[in-house]
Amino acid sequence: MADAAAAPVGTVRCYVGNLSWAVDDETLKAHMETVGTVVSSNVMRKGDGRSKGCAIVEFSTAAEAAKAKAELTDTELEGRKIFVREDKEPAGAFAAGPSKVASGTPGTSLYIGNLAWEVTWQDLKDLFTDKGVVYADVKFGRDGRSRGWGIARFETPEQAASVIAEFNETEYMGRKLAVREDKQG
Repeated sequence: MADAAAAPVGTVRCYVGNLSWAVDDETLKAHMETVGTVVSSNVMRKGDGRSKGCAIVEFSTAAEAAKAKAELTDTELEGRKIFVREDKEPAGAFAAGPSKVASGTPGTSLYIGNLAWEVTWQDLKDLFTDKGVVYADVKFGRDGRSRGWGIARFETPEQAASVIAEFNETEYMGRKLAVREDKQG
């Protein structure tokens, strides 16, 4: 199986979550091939080899990836309803271990709280686009609904501090944001 860093140019990656620990690369690939050509499927694993319950699947076209999101989200695989979304990490972020974006440099990761329910990761990234944002995500519960908070990572601690100063307690999409350093990331 090809690793994510060696993917052919033009492929489109999807993140697949809520996988049963019994799902392996081949089982996932067979399930995803119902909507298009799968270039690779890679179930993420812990150091001891156990599944993390999520995977990266690469399709040969954007249309196939969009079809996977539309048709395979909430389908059952090995007894669990999976979800499929666009992968937001850079290619290879999981294949070679922690990367700057995946783990973050100390002081560059921010918690963004009190988000309106309709805010997406793209909205967050757009909000901070001229502030050096390299990653943005909104957290969702198992029911697929927003949890009302997200994470944004920046190139430098100075950029992150600037975002805290500028955006903490400012209104965005009808809600007053809570912006602080993310102590987890």
